[in-house]
Amino acid sequence: MEPEIEARIERLEQLLGARFESRMGAFERRLSEQLRDMQTELLKAMLPWQEQIRIQFREFEANTGNSVLATRQRMDVMERRLGEIEKRLLMYPPAA
Repeated sequence: MEPEIEARIERLEQLLGARFESRMGAFERRLSEQLRDMQTELLKAMLPWQEQIRIQFREFEANTGNSVLATRQRMDVMERRLGEIEKRLLMYPPAA
């Protein structure tokens, strides 16, 4: 009788193992599908934000470029005026 019980227990373990594997496989497939759906939703949600950031970055680049250009022009004016002052000082040096 004991070998018969061991055989039944072994068959039961195999049956439970197969059911467990089947259920785990189904669970993994459902989980994988849900993760893909979440990824898709996140990407869809990020698209408008990404476009807004791109617009803001372009605006920032334009403003920064304008500021750099304005600063360069002001520096050019200051250099030219300083050159004129230096020329005058050299033409009419102060009396020693």
